[in-house]
Amino acid sequence: MEDNLTEVPHRPATLALEDGRIFNGRAAGAITRRGGEVVFNTSLTGYQEVLTDPSYAGQIVCLTYPHIGNVGANLDDEEATRPYIESLIVREFSQISSNWRSAETAQLYLNRHKIPAIWDIDTRALVRHIRNVGALRGVVATDGTPADQLIHEAKQLPSMAGQELASQVSCKKAYGWEKSSIELTIPPWSESMGESGRDSETPKLRVVAYDYGIKQNILRLLIDHHCDVWVVPARTSAQEVLDLKPDGVFLSNGPGDPEPIGYAVENIQKMLGRVPIFGICLGHQLCGLALGGKTFKLKFGHHGSNHPVQNLLNRKVEITAQNHGFCVDPESLPSSDVEITHVNLNDGTNEGMRHKSLPLFSVQYHPEASPGPHDSHYLFAKFTDMMKEQAR
Repeated sequence: MEDNLTEVPHRPATLALEDGRIFNGRAAGAITRRGGEVVFNTSLTGYQEVLTDPSYAGQIVCLTYPHIGNVGANLDDEEATRPYIESLIVREFSQISSNWRSAETAQLYLNRHKIPAIWDIDTRALVRHIRNVGALRGVVATDGTPADQLIHEAKQLPSMAGQELASQVSCKKAYGWEKSSIELTIPPWSESMGESGRDSETPKLRVVAYDYGIKQNILRLLIDHHCDVWVVPARTSAQEVLDLKPDGVFLSNGPGDPEPIGYAVENIQKMLGRVPIFGICLGHQLCGLALGGKTFKLKFGHHGSNHPVQNLLNRKVEITAQNHGFCVDPESLPSSDVEITHVNLNDGTNEGMRHKSLPLFSVQYHPEASPGPHDSHYLFAKFTDMMKEQAR
């Protein structure tokens, strides 16, 4: 017999894929329908961080962990000011929350942001289907729209390949960022609840961060490493950035296809050699294009916080957080100038590179994690060391 949670009557919901595959389940979140590229994420924790990652713009996310919603939602776990996913797919969705940090239930959070969700479907079957045929366009409907119409709408959606989404999710004007990481081990009844005490030393390294869809935990970690952070819109010119006299430039993660973002590639080329550059995810792909390489679309992408990556410089293996659907082709990079530094141990794809003579390095994965392990936090120290070395 089902427990009290699933005995409550629920609205029906439908997931329709462009190839005609239909999944029927129960509805949560907003009463509406949304379409996008359907991908799966294998993270065991951190669903709110996933929902608010701007790199998921234009995508419907299936979480493979079976029970979602039980810790509710709060402001501290946001990676942006709102969710960017089009819709959510889960196996079991909790209508209640039980966590001392919860400010509202996941149901209220999704409803407030007008995000539909479908649950009580066979997510394993969906994931196996995507792995076999590749990422597909789909529509999630919680408003009763017939499945035949949803399939038709899914087929009309634009392919992720060729979409320039970075400028759509980027900030509209430049701003400064001052918040450091939050210490989660401090209980709410402690007088010192809030941001943990950090070294009060005045930041000496000015970093200009390009916002192609930047996650807030990246900014927090830059502050943790004593950087003075200034965030600029995606289309800010290289000269405007150089006029700020930065010690280093950071290129953020973001959604969509890197190849249409020609303005960013040109900016990187103009800054190359003039200032230290560190790129993550989309920023890594843009570095690859700026260095003369090419990118390609992965079959179903890398999404999750348990991907093994080997650092070829020290042979160590890092368990990493990833969220990307495109990759830099290492064979397209000029070997005389570029060295591959990291490789994905699941499929052998390029996960990191550096310029052999100029101060530039980048990684495909997310060293800031959130959610995910902290194996790769050292890259932020590497960036600050590069800036200090360049300043001498």
